Amino acid sequence: MATADDTDDLAMPTADEQQALDEAALQEKLRRKAELQKQARRPIGYADSMEAEKRKQQSLKKSKEEKRIALCEELGRGCLT
Repeated sequence: MATADDTDDLAMPTADEQQALDEAALQEKLRRKAELQKQARRPIGYADSMEAEKRKQQSLKKSKEEKRIALCEELGRGCLT
């Protein structure tokens, strides 16, 4: 039932195809590395750092209900509302 087209899809890539895939992967890796280095080079000021930390802390903050549920789970109780 398999045709010649089906078996071609399963064949190993040719040397040229593999080289093209490797080059594309390398280019993407280098692009990403350059992007990360650019972000790291940008100096962040004290005010920006504090603002980022406040946003991070705010996102981690739990509500009273979430704290109660977490405590019930830690104690192994089936707390009902």
